[in-house]
Amino acid sequence: MLSTTSKMTITVEPTLINGDNFSEILPEIDTFIFDADGVLWLGEDVISGSPELVNYLLSLNKRVIVLTNNATKSRVVYGKKLSQLGYNERITKNIVNPAAVVADTLYRSGIKSMRKKVYLIGSQGVKDELSNMGIEYFGDGPDPIERQPDQRPFIYDLQLDEKHERVGAVVVGYEKHFNYHKLMKAANYLQTEECLFIATNNDETCPGPNPNTIIPDAGPLVAAVKTAAGREPMIVGKPNTPAFEYICRRWEINPERTIMIGDRTNTDVKFGRDHGLRTMLVLSGCHQVEDIVENQLNDRDDMVPDYYADCLGALLPSCYSS
Repeated sequence: MLSTTSKMTITVEPTLINGDNFSEILPEIDTFIFDADGVLWLGEDVISGSPELVNYLLSLNKRVIVLTNNATKSRVVYGKKLSQLGYNERITKNIVNPAAVVADTLYRSGIKSMRKKVYLIGSQGVKDELSNMGIEYFGDGPDPIERQPDQRPFIYDLQLDEKHERVGAVVVGYEKHFNYHKLMKAANYLQTEECLFIATNNDETCPGPNPNTIIPDAGPLVAAVKTAAGREPMIVGKPNTPAFEYICRRWEINPERTIMIGDRTNTDVKFGRDHGLRTMLVLSGCHQVEDIVENQLNDRDDMVPDYYADCLGALLPSCYSS
């Protein structure tokens, strides 16, 4: 039992999982959905034991899906990374990230057939996935204020790259070139009611090898744009529903026989809880036991997992040999 400093009633009590009791729940699960960073790898390095666990599940004919909130790279690039880190190539076709969900959402909206463009604040992964669907975009990369005419302050005479009626959506994700100029453009395009506002994810920070260094994710950028535009975005990444619907359309999973395994309670665990999946928190990334306890004390059952484990490698049976 997790230790708490309060006498309040705990309604959800997660179970510590290891190689022995993991084998007891295996027959009840057909599909395993894994987060990536902090679960399968950390930065550029593999997390010890993770490839062995994933490959073990594949040997049992379990379905394995990788669901990351990182849209900086395409699914093809992530597939190559998984292979290089020792994961069975069978899972390289089962990767979902917000970039893919954004492209799918826009394609189904009819933006391509209407010949409208996307104003993009985002990274290479989103560009690749949009291009794969034949969707035109602009605005990515550096956009220095110096490009504006210098006769008047740019904030009074903003020069937009495309006319409002030609822009069908504004997409916001992680981008290292984000600045005030891009913020103004996005907010102004979004004044057209028909212009879709889509965000890849709302994560506050990214995990990294140095725990003392804060790495802002897409969340702060999304917050800036929605505040300036006065509009709420459709957020496609975890814990939101578009990613779940994408998975259901593609694989027709049975939620009752599916488990979400991740390293964050507010994205991975909540995603599973909100969509009727079993959930497991691994302590190899962002969140720890203290975060579970805090969620319990704050009555946030939607962010308390069914199970928790030190890492994926801890789930391997003692007799396992790769």
